[in-house]
Amino acid sequence: MIVGTTFGVVARQAGLEPIEIAAMSLLIFAGASQFAFVQLWTGGAPAALIVTTVLFLNSRHLLMATSLRPHLQRVSLPRRLAAAFVLTDEAFAMATGYVRRGGVSLRYYVTFAVSLYVMWNLSTIVGLVVGNAIGEPRRFGIDFAITATFLAIVVLAVRRPIDAAVAVLAAAIAGGLALAGASTVAVIGGGALAPILAVAVRR
Repeated sequence: MIVGTTFGVVARQAGLEPIEIAAMSLLIFAGASQFAFVQLWTGGAPAALIVTTVLFLNSRHLLMATSLRPHLQRVSLPRRLAAAFVLTDEAFAMATGYVRRGGVSLRYYVTFAVSLYVMWNLSTIVGLVVGNAIGEPRRFGIDFAITATFLAIVVLAVRRPIDAAVAVLAAAIAGGLALAGASTVAVIGGGALAPILAVAVRR
């Protein structure tokens, strides 16, 4: 994965040790939060701010988990916790599409999510190995990788006009927050407020 490799490159160039970079991908497994950690750590932010920011960015997983919960009610608690650990934006998008098509098996989600986890960690290792030799990663345009990933998720998720409206509204909210200097909460704010406003309009 390009994004995982990019993280390895950026983290290595920021001065993190290979064991720290690998452990972050193994234990946190959240791309946006990992990039935010590296940026804040490089800027000398206090530990409390780094931890709070990472937790806040990952809070969007609560929304995704809540959406998937009705389809996992018959699954045992240990399996639900394991499924939650590998829950990502990409895995959520694939699971949602699968459910919309009438799918009911947990194996589909597990296969994709675990494969993504493995690929993320392998690509992180590739990135940290070549990190010091690749130079400025932005000259290759790989800093757009995360944006491209989220755009692909949105496009695949749009099925009805209301889906497109929520996507556009979320982008507008996130863009406005980012321009106002609140880039850290832009994605979470857009993702949380847009569905609420859409539901209010429909009612």
